[in-house]
Amino acid sequence: MVGAVLLAACSGPSTSEKAPTVVSQNAAPTASASAATAGKDTLQTFYAGTLGGKLAVRLCLVPFDTTVYGDYYYEPRSGSGIALLGERRPSGQWRLREFTNQKHPDRPTAEFLLALQPDGSLAGTWRTLPPARPRQLPVTLLPYTPPPAADCRVRITSPDSEELAITVPSAAVSQMLRVQLRMLVADDNGDPGTQMLTAEYTDNCLLSVLLHSEMVGASVTPGVTHSVYDLRTGDGILVEGEIDPKKVPALVAEANRRLQVQLQHFLNDYSNQEGESGGLLEEDVAGLREQRYTRATFDAYNGSYLLDDSVRFAFPVQYEAMSSFISKMYTDAFAPAFSFAEIQPYLLPNSPLRRLAPASHAGR
Repeated sequence: MVGAVLLAACSGPSTSEKAPTVVSQNAAPTASASAATAGKDTLQTFYAGTLGGKLAVRLCLVPFDTTVYGDYYYEPRSGSGIALLGERRPSGQWRLREFTNQKHPDRPTAEFLLALQPDGSLAGTWRTLPPARPRQLPVTLLPYTPPPAADCRVRITSPDSEELAITVPSAAVSQMLRVQLRMLVADDNGDPGTQMLTAEYTDNCLLSVLLHSEMVGASVTPGVTHSVYDLRTGDGILVEGEIDPKKVPALVAEANRRLQVQLQHFLNDYSNQEGESGGLLEEDVAGLREQRYTRATFDAYNGSYLLDDSVRFAFPVQYEAMSSFISKMYTDAFAPAFSFAEIQPYLLPNSPLRRLAPASHAGR
């Protein structure tokens, strides 16, 4: 599926679903030895446990700098989740605030106060925040490691909040994707309410997403960000990181050759235009002719993505005489493309992008 539009789940999704599962405290998954050891000093990604010893919950937590982005749901309602945003307090305790107020999506409605335990678990409390009626429940959470998803069929739906969401059969991967997309939007420089996510590629257990936003001032400045995710794990994929280091020089040289072809086609198209709105200034033509895809481009600009049947290495045009008006015209305009067959010789042996090989049918 290509081109499906997703409105980012920046606010907490609706919780008007069937009642959460009630379990005994012994029903929480057992933490693996490696997860428990690693969790002694740092947060793990996935936790499962109970609120009040009865309400079964599952959390997904992703630290980023000093902030923790997260999501949790009451079992069995894994199809949607509640957004979490938190930080580590000076005491070492983690405070994770949840957001479920659709009229005021930035207003926290409840919070977790949790402390890491020697065995890697999290323990603490969950409590409501004003103006809600005061309520507090004890929380016990154990880290767990979900298995890689075998079924990666993508489903795009519109929940009660009328915001589109993307899910796969694995509840853990769907949860990780919710967190990843919220992080993507939170890190964007566009004005709130202008962000729109588009699924550019959803096949072979891979997802490529375009985030488009706008900054509105004296004029409108568009912003574009591409991100790729592994639908077997929910983890992000840096396309440049999947290239065999020994093959980078050859890829850079070929990417530059293809970029020059794109630039020439662009210049030819504009040279054929007439009138006040057509054509380019001499300094813009000269600036475009100076552009090169280099090793520095490969190392510094990680915005590559999947589209149609190709891997595209995004290229940001930069030159001294470029005006803000012209820069908008160049937004997302240039990206040397390699077909799925052509990219294979450059990839690391175990790269998830190997699934793009024409003979691969994983997750279809």
